Parts: sequence; structure tokens; C-alpha cells
Amino acid sequence: MITAIYLAAGKSSRMGVHKLSLTLGQDTVGNAALSELLTSPYIDYSLVIVQPDDPLDWISLENENVLSGKKGEIIRCKEANLGQSYSLKAGFAAAVERKSDKILVCLADQPFVTANMLSKLVKVPLHPPEEYVASMHNGVLMPPILFHQDVYEKIKQLKGDWGARKLLKKGILQGKKIEFSEETYFVDIDTKSDYEKALARRKQDENDR
Repeated sequence: MITAIYLAAGKSSRMGVHKLSLTLGQDTVGNAALSELLTSPYIDYSLVIVQPDDPLDWISLENENVLSGKKGEIIRCKEANLGQSYSLKAGFAAAVERKSDKILVCLADQPFVTANMLSKLVKVPLHPPEEYVASMHNGVLMPPILFHQDVYEKIKQLKGDWGARKLLKKGILQGKKIEFSEETYFVDIDTKSDYEKALARRKQDENDR
């Protein structure tokens, strides 16, 4: 069983406004990749980790219905303000409790991730002692990352804003990488400049259709 953790509890401090609620074409920044995640036939369950007071106005009604059913749920992380590690640990705890074999970690501010990209990632087999399969672009490790559930004990040691990628960079976890040539997948939105570029990219995509 594969469970996805969708990290959506960031403070948007560099943006100045709640970035996941910003419009992106006919969608919102936060809902775009969530829709792709929820439509992947290879992901059994999705956990969306949010701030305790998140109004959830960035999630479409369709996706909200999915997340209140058998395919997923929304988790309000009380310690989210202490750093990303707390959101990650909350997601892992819930995924492990569900007896998930593999856990896919995704970021809500990567709006151009696609279901096809996620499917390619999660279909890569994990054989011991391999603990993860990481996305990579131009030799640089990037989320989304697929983990074996056994890494939970190491995830629990993370503190502050340390994400799971730190464990990979430090060699604490062992695994494999899959190179993606599509730069668009790894666009993340942290600043107003990032957002403006994403708007232009989305407009171009819509014009090309």
C-alpha cells in the first residue's frame, strides 16, 4: 500500500500571503498538484498536512470530497509552526499507523507535478537495503520522494525545518534516484517572482493546448 503525504502547512513567509490559495489559471497553487496526486491509480491514500487554522479555501470541492472519504484525509498539524519536520512526522505517523508499505512525500508548492510523473516514481521497485527513490533533475535531488516505511525511526529524529531530503544529502538513508528531464515538474513557488513566472508558464501551457 502506498500512502502520499502532501505537505501544505508552510507559513508562506516569503510570499507574504497564503500562497496555496493564489490562483493559477483555472486552479489554485495548492490544488493543482493535489488533483494530480489524487488521480494517480498507484497511490492508495493521501494525507494532506495543513496548519491548524487553514481555511482550506485552496482545495476544490471535488478534492475535499475525496479527502473526506476512503481515499484520503486532511490532518491539521498543531506543531506545524515549529518547522517542516513536524508536518513530515505527523504525516509519517499517520501513514505508518495505516500500515503503509511505501510513503510518497510531495510538496504543495510544486504545482506542475503530474500524475504521470508520480506514477513513474512510485513504480520503481525498492529492494533492501534501499530505503527511498528520489526524483532528480540535472543531478540534483528533489521532491517528490518515495520512502520505505522503515525510515520512520530516522524521520522521527528530524527537528525544525529539516526535511527528509537532509537525510538523503547526509547519506543517512540509502536509496536510488530517477532522473526527470522536465524542469517544469520541479518549479516551486516561494516568492512573488516565482508566482509570476508560474502564471506565465501556466498561461503558455493553456495556449499550447
